[in-house]
Amino acid sequence: MRGFSNEILLKRTLTLSDFTLRYHKRGITALQVIKAPSVSNVPVLLSGDNYGYFVMWDLVTKRPITHIEIEGNSHIIAFWWVETTNVLYILSKDSMLRIFELDSSTQLSIDLVRKLSQANKTDHLQWTKIYEMPINTLNFANFIIEAEVKPTKDNKSYRLVCCHTDDSETIDIYQIIEDSTFKLKRPFNNINFPRFLKQQNFLGISKDSKFGIIMRFAKLNDVIFLGYENGFVVGFKITFDEGLQRDIAELVHVSNDHYPNPILDMCVSGDELYSCSTDDFITKYKIPVNLQLETKYLRDDALLIKCPSSLRVSEPSKVHLPLKNIGHIDKVKDDYLVVSSWSGMTIVYNMRTSEVEQTFVKSKNNLVVSDSSMGDLTNGSGSNTESSSKSHNYKVGAMTCLESFDVQSDGLRLGQLRRIKALAKCNWCLIGYEDGTIKLNKI
Repeated sequence: MRGFSNEILLKRTLTLSDFTLRYHKRGITALQVIKAPSVSNVPVLLSGDNYGYFVMWDLVTKRPITHIEIEGNSHIIAFWWVETTNVLYILSKDSMLRIFELDSSTQLSIDLVRKLSQANKTDHLQWTKIYEMPINTLNFANFIIEAEVKPTKDNKSYRLVCCHTDDSETIDIYQIIEDSTFKLKRPFNNINFPRFLKQQNFLGISKDSKFGIIMRFAKLNDVIFLGYENGFVVGFKITFDEGLQRDIAELVHVSNDHYPNPILDMCVSGDELYSCSTDDFITKYKIPVNLQLETKYLRDDALLIKCPSSLRVSEPSKVHLPLKNIGHIDKVKDDYLVVSSWSGMTIVYNMRTSEVEQTFVKSKNNLVVSDSSMGDLTNGSGSNTESSSKSHNYKVGAMTCLESFDVQSDGLRLGQLRRIKALAKCNWCLIGYEDGTIKLNKI
C-alpha cells in the first residue's frame, strides 16, 4: 500500500451513499446491527447520539421502529442487546448504565417483516427501565455482556465486564441474574492487569509506567480483550481455580504493537482480532479457538489473576492503509476491512488484493465567495491532504457493517419480498455522522 498517492487513490474510489436515515438531531455516537426476532425477522439497526436519543431502525423501510430518550439527555456511549430476554443495556456519559426491557405485553403481535405497513408505528413497542448502576465513563469505553457458561434452570445469568467505578485502568465484572427481582452481584472488583504485568516483569515494563485508561473492550469466543491508552491489548478468560476454589481471570493474550499510541477501536471476525490506533496500520491477531491447557502458571492470588508461564507477546500481521487516526474498524465477509478515520473518510479495503475499493465521505457545504474581482468559488482551502479535509468533512461518530443474509419468503407478498431481498443480497456499511445522519452504503 506504500508508494501511491493517497489523495488520488481515495478520490478515484469515492462512492455516493445509497440511503440516508434521518431522525437524530445531534451527532451519532453508537451504531450496532442486531437480530431481534421479537421485532423483525431481518436484522435491525440500533443508533444512539450525544443528546441521549436511542433509536431502533427497520432497515427494510428505512424508518424508526421505536426510541428511548435518556433522562438528562446524556451522551450515549454504547449499548448491548440481549436477544434471549429482550433486554437493552445503554451506557451514557453521565456514568450510568441503564437497563431497559422491551415489554412483552406490548410487543408487536405481528412480524414487521410480514406486515411492513406497521413498521413506523412506534407506539406498539414500549420500553421499561428495570435497573441502573454507576460505571466510570471517563474513558468513553464500551462494555461487554456475555452469557454465563452454566445458567440455572429458573433464570438467565450474564456477566457484565466494564470499567471499574473509580480506577479507569482496571475493570469490574458483575453477575446479572435476570429473574423476577433482577439480582446483581460483583464477583470481581478492581481487576488490575497492568499491576500484574509489572509485578511479573513482563516485557521489562517499568513499575512506574502507566497503561492509561481502558479505551475499548472486545469479545472473541470466551476471551475478553481490553485496549489501553498506551497501545497495549490484553486478553483474558474466566476460569475456575482449584486452589482458590473460585473463578479467577486468566491472561491468555498480550500485545503492544500500537505502543505508545492509544487503542481507538477493536473488532473480531472468525478467530481473528483487529485493532487500530493513530497509526496508519491495522493489526490482526489470530486467536486459537481452543487454547492449550497449561500446567505452569504465574499468579497473584490477591489480584485474582494468573497467566501461563509460557505466555509471550503475540506477533500480529499488519495491514497498512492510506489513512491515519483510524477511529472505527469492522470486517465484512472474508476479504473486506472497513475503516473510518478522524478525517471523516471511510474506506473499504480488499485484504485479498491490497486495494482500496470504495471511499465514503459526507462533505460540508464550505463554499466561500471571494471578494476579489479575480476571485472565484472555492472550497475554503487549496490543500487536498487528509488533515485539511477534517474541516471539510463531517466527522464519523460511529460505523458498523451488515453482511448479506438469507431470506425466508414464506407468507410474504411479492412487493415485500422484493424490498427485503434488496437489503439481504448486499453487504452494507452504515456510517453515523456528527450532524445526526446515518448513511447506508452498499459494499
